[in-house]
Amino acid sequence: MKDNDFLKPGDTVSHSDKQLMESPEVEEIARQIIERESLEFGPAEIGYFLVYPNLSKYKAAKCVKASREVKYYSGNDYLIEISGEMWDMLDQKTREMVVFNQLLHVDPVYKAKNQEWKMKVRRPDFADYYEINDKYGNEWYKTVQATVSSLYDLDPKRESKVSL
Repeated sequence: MKDNDFLKPGDTVSHSDKQLMESPEVEEIARQIIERESLEFGPAEIGYFLVYPNLSKYKAAKCVKASREVKYYSGNDYLIEISGEMWDMLDQKTREMVVFNQLLHVDPVYKAKNQEWKMKVRRPDFADYYEINDKYGNEWYKTVQATVSSLYDLDPKRESKVSL
């Protein structure tokens, strides 16, 4: 984050009953995945956050493009947010797959005509799941669904509504 009168690195922000915390742990996992998978994001900067208790009962994680105000104050082009209570219950391998899945939504595109980068978010589709599934399988996703379901005592019929 830039030096300003608002937030400093490591600050916790509360909004209603949600608490947003920067996560060096998630950032380190992302750094390792980016290196291992040779992911390229051009000049894009990504902020990594845990949201306590959760994003929602059905949303385990999300990647969003930062607004211009957030970009100005934080320097981040994208924000990856993960439900904190769920994160705390996951094993290391599943955590890596959740972060990898979110990184696959980051999609900066270079526009040669204007000679500038356009920050876009890749729509959630099955392509990112296939990319992970082909290399690592899909047990991690079932673990995420089961963890969220048990945390919030969801009806088994609603477990399939849990998404990333």
